[in-house]
Amino acid sequence: MSNEEKIMQKEIVELAGKLADYAARKGWSLTKLCREYPGLGSDRTFRDLCAGTLAGYDEAAQLRNLRAAWTLVEEVAGDSAIEQVFEDLSTVQALRRACLAAMKSWGSNRVVIVQGASGTGKTTALRIIAGRYGERVAVCEAADVWNDKPSAMLGAMLRALGHDGNLPLGAMARMEEAQKRLSISRRCMVVDEAHHMGPKCLNTIKTLVNTTPGEFVLVAIPTLWAKLESAAYQEARQLSTNRLSERVRISLTERDIAAYLGMAVPALAGDEKLARAAAKLIRPPAEAAGNMAFVRDVARLMPAAPTIEDVAEAIKGAAARR
Repeated sequence: MSNEEKIMQKEIVELAGKLADYAARKGWSLTKLCREYPGLGSDRTFRDLCAGTLAGYDEAAQLRNLRAAWTLVEEVAGDSAIEQVFEDLSTVQALRRACLAAMKSWGSNRVVIVQGASGTGKTTALRIIAGRYGERVAVCEAADVWNDKPSAMLGAMLRALGHDGNLPLGAMARMEEAQKRLSISRRCMVVDEAHHMGPKCLNTIKTLVNTTPGEFVLVAIPTLWAKLESAAYQEARQLSTNRLSERVRISLTERDIAAYLGMAVPALAGDEKLARAAAKLIRPPAEAAGNMAFVRDVARLMPAAPTIEDVAEAIKGAAARR
């Protein structure tokens, strides 16, 4: 047997084991697992793959099917599981605390600025906050195509606030409608990717803060703060001074990496020492190559019961894919 065939057989057994573990956590029988993911074949076939009994099977085809099924599991089930883990992460707790403090404020300091590098979990954290507070929170995403036009920004906000049909024409009409909707009941307006906004849009945010009772959360990479400190953005600087409730800095921590690994690789959940050692090893390359996205790639490449050597190999594999 060639070395390539040995590697293929090892991956087949490991992926089948991961899928079996997933089914067990869901409370599913292997029959139900194979019914949910038809590419796995019959439960008898799947049991053979788990046991490494591969004689008579097209191993390349079985590996493709297992990879496809595991990808679906990660896409369908991964987001909710990840969000469960993120609920306990320090960054999400900090964002929740900051939003709650702004919601309790009746003064003008109702702006929360959330900053962090790409991939640190800002958007996932937002989904958790939005899910917790429901319609109390409205979310829109800034884009370069706004071209620093308040009319475009206000249109996106109105859609997020539930405006159906044709939007009002012109920035002034849209501003009046936004003020009306944000004043009927207290709302939290979140702008993701806020670093795309220029001085005119940010100054419009300042006006909304001054004329409506709700909170405004600006989520961005660190360049937004640098903009607000520059002379070109002087009119909007109140957002980072007397209108600011809190500035939340999101970064990748070893504690949070270990928590994620405990979810993604169940064997690490029962071995805190190994999880912490793995997190310490993963953090430096992750910060240079995608943050939590890199952590997720490393976790995908780990066997079901990894050693620290397996972690190192997974890091190399994840880095090679970038």
